[in-house]
Amino acid sequence: MSKTKIVTRTAVILALAIIFQNLRPFLAGLGPNSQIIIGSLVNLCIIIATGAVGFIPGLVICVVTPIIALFQGHIPHYLLAIVTLLGNAALATVFYVFSKSKFAEPINAFLGVVVGAVVKWAVMYFFGIKFILSLIVAEIKPPQVAAISLAFNFPQIITALIGGIFGIIIIKFLKNAKLVD
Repeated sequence: MSKTKIVTRTAVILALAIIFQNLRPFLAGLGPNSQIIIGSLVNLCIIIATGAVGFIPGLVICVVTPIIALFQGHIPHYLLAIVTLLGNAALATVFYVFSKSKFAEPINAFLGVVVGAVVKWAVMYFFGIKFILSLIVAEIKPPQVAAISLAFNFPQIITALIGGIFGIIIIKFLKNAKLVD
C-alpha cells in the first residue's frame, strides 16, 4: 500500500473517531451508557485502522483519541489519558499480533479481539485504578473518583469486544469488496 493511501485512510478513520467522540453531548442523557456507545465506536476505529491499514495507523488512533477525550473534559487528568492510550495500544498490539499470526486461523482476528480486550482492561484497571488513581485522588473530587473507577473497569472489556467484533466484520467486508489489501 502506498504512503499516500496509508495517510489518507488513517486520516479518514481518525476523523471518524473524532466525530464519534463528539457525540458525547448528544448522548449525555444516557449517562454511563454513553461510554458503551462511544467507547465501542472508538475501539471500532482502532481495530479497523490496525487491521485494514496497519499497526502504526492503529497506534495513531490510540494516541489521538485520549488527547481529544482529555480536551473534552471526559478524562479529568492527563495521567489518565496516558493510561487510556496504553490500554488502547495494548488492544491494537494484541489484535495486530494475533491477526498476523498463523496461530489459530481462521479465528485469529477474533482471538486477537478477545485477548486484546482482556489485556486492555488489565492495563486500564491495574495501572489506571490501582496505581495512577491512587496518586491523583487528592486532585479529583470523590464522585469523579467513583466514575473513573467504573469507567476504567469492566466497560473496557465490553467496548473493546463490541468495537472489535464489528471491526472484524467491516474489515472482512472491505477485503471482500477489494477496498483494502
